[in-house]
Amino acid sequence: MVFRVQPGGGLGYIMNMSPPPDPILSRLARLRGGRRQPAPRGKTPAPPSRGGLRLPRPSFLSALALLAVLIAGWFGYDDSAPCPTDAKLTGPACAVDGDTLHLGGHLTGRRCSGGELVRLWGINAPESGTPGHRKSQDALQSLVAGRTIACSAVDRDDHSRTVARCCAAGQDLSLSQAAGGWAWDYAKYSKGAYAGAEAAARKEGRGIWGAGE
Repeated sequence: MVFRVQPGGGLGYIMNMSPPPDPILSRLARLRGGRRQPAPRGKTPAPPSRGGLRLPRPSFLSALALLAVLIAGWFGYDDSAPCPTDAKLTGPACAVDGDTLHLGGHLTGRRCSGGELVRLWGINAPESGTPGHRKSQDALQSLVAGRTIACSAVDRDDHSRTVARCCAAGQDLSLSQAAGGWAWDYAKYSKGAYAGAEAAARKEGRGIWGAGE
C-alpha cells in the first residue's frame, strides 16, 4: 500500500496490485539463466580446432609408414658393406643358383658340383623352375668366375648347408645379388640388411623386377 497527499491536505492511498518479488525465486532465475546446458549422453564435445578446421589425428601405423619412407629416402642402402676379415672358407666356386655356391666346386655346362655347399647369408633367390632362376644363377656365376671366394660361416640351415657371408674381389656377393635385382632381402635372418638394395632394384626395375621377368 502506498500513501500520498491529497489536495486539501488529506491523505489518500493507492493499492499496489503487484506482489513483492520473492528473493528465492529471483535467485533461482539468475542461476538458471547462467547455467551451461550439459552435453547429450554418449557424445563428447568436439575440441576446438585451428582456423575452424578439425584436423584428423595421425594413426600409429601411418606414423610408422612415414618414418620408413623418410629413412629410405635419407639413407638408401650401403653399397660398400665390408667383407668379413675372418674368412676361413676360401677358394674357387661355382653358382648352384642365385643364392648358393659350391665352394671348391666346378661348373660343367650349367651344372655346378663338388666342394662344399654354401648358402649366401641374408638373401633369397628364385628357386629352380621359377621365373628368373637361370638369370639369377648366371648373375652369381659372373661374380665368382675366375675369382677366389672368401666366406665367413654364420650358421647352418635346415638342410645342413653352411650359411656364410661371402665376398669376391672385395664385393659382398649377397649385396651384389640384391642390388642387381637377382635376389631379395631375407628379412627373417638378415634383419633388413639388404632391404635398401632390394628396394632400389625394384624401383629401377633391375633383374627379376624388370619387365618380362
